[in-house]
Amino acid sequence: MVNIKNSEIIEDTLNGSWVYERIIKFEYKVEDDLEDNYFGTLDLTFQVTLLKTKEPFKVKFRYHTVDDLTIRKATTIPLSRDLIVHDLKEQGLVSTQRYHVHDDSGYGENDGFQFIEFYCTSIEVISVEEYYK
Repeated sequence: MVNIKNSEIIEDTLNGSWVYERIIKFEYKVEDDLEDNYFGTLDLTFQVTLLKTKEPFKVKFRYHTVDDLTIRKATTIPLSRDLIVHDLKEQGLVSTQRYHVHDDSGYGENDGFQFIEFYCTSIEVISVEEYYK
């Protein structure tokens, strides 16, 4: 079970079932601490659609201490589902990162990625808002 901070924001805002459509915005920031260690933070904004009303929303996630970020397409990234998140700790793997995150390659969730892949220590929901707001 993936622990996503502030996930209740999604549940409180999106009433009913919804699907991921695409990633519509990337924001990658690098910060350093007093010891010149660098930490990447990745904000991804997704377009999601409520199934019942077809109403679109933007959901913004923040991924902390991002490593090994690979993006293969610089435009919007279509999704057949949400990003796949593997909990490395839960799988018994020893790593400085907690999660391995990627999209579906089209050949199964454990068979690589198609457009985006990275590792991070934690995930949180930042905001949910109407798409055309």
